[in-house]
Amino acid sequence: MYYNITKKESSDYMVTIDDLLIIAVIMWLIVFSVVFLMMLKNREKNMDVLKKAKKDRIDLEAITRNIETNYKPVTIELTSYEQEQENNAIISYEELVSNKDTKKVNYDDEYENNMDIDVKKVDLKKQNGEELPKTKIEVTLMNYEMEEAFLKALKQLQNNLAR
Repeated sequence: MYYNITKKESSDYMVTIDDLLIIAVIMWLIVFSVVFLMMLKNREKNMDVLKKAKKDRIDLEAITRNIETNYKPVTIELTSYEQEQENNAIISYEELVSNKDTKKVNYDDEYENNMDIDVKKVDLKKQNGEELPKTKIEVTLMNYEMEEAFLKALKQLQNNLAR
């Protein structure tokens, strides 16, 4: 038997536009699927992180409510030395706690400051709007001109240190 082997025509091996279009679509689908799979993998990682964060998160509101409802102050047992110090103290801890909200610093509204630094004059004769009784101890404050000069010197020192 005899076979005739001939050379094929060049048109049989040509790539047409349709073939190129199909190849481009297939390549685009491959790239799209790879990108989609990568995004899906990252999303799963993020979901794992969020689940872990929700699991580990502390519920501050529940803790606060629990403290508010179940808090009972503990009585402190003082040693004999501590009890002696408390009895001999000028002001006791109990007095401090009981008077913590009643004390207020009163400022003299008539004093005017001509400096960049806000300086207020404390009114030592009134407390909570009421006149204080006279005491045996006389309190004297620094002269305001001297205080202003001192504050100017501090400001100058700060400027010199900043350089």
